[in-house]
Amino acid sequence: MKVELRIPSTVRAEAMKDLARPHPFAFERVGFLAATTTLLGPDHHLVLITGYHPLPDDQYIDDPSVGSCIGGAAIRAAMQRVIDEGKGQLHVHLHDHAGPTGPSFTDRKGLPPVVRSLANVGPSRASGYLIFSSDSAWAELRVPGVAAPVLATKITSVGFPL
Repeated sequence: MKVELRIPSTVRAEAMKDLARPHPFAFERVGFLAATTTLLGPDHHLVLITGYHPLPDDQYIDDPSVGSCIGGAAIRAAMQRVIDEGKGQLHVHLHDHAGPTGPSFTDRKGLPPVVRSLANVGPSRASGYLIFSSDSAWAELRVPGVAAPVLATKITSVGFPL
């Protein structure tokens, strides 16, 4: 199974700028990326990122035991975008370091239920979570027609839009 993710460099830059902003109490910011999906072959999905949705400050929960905690309003808003816009949603946050990145223990515990909620309202859309570092990225997605989450095999930032 191949799952490629492509994100326009302008959307990546917008997300990175927002995710790097300080928050009054959360140690890291969260956002959601909108995505469309196409099938390139029987086992080859292409997920195209089309936009970024920052999380408003009032949708964070003050929980010092984790880097950030989002409330039900944030998840419901992302689910509503799946319904209204017909696009999948990927939870996104930044691990502020250079080099390869991946999910923390907290990410592995807390994010799959969010992704399941997004996949339940949009089973024909890609949903998942993406983690940026300053120069790399990691993603796990639920793609249409595949029961289990799949790691992105390739993540590309595409520059110079026409």
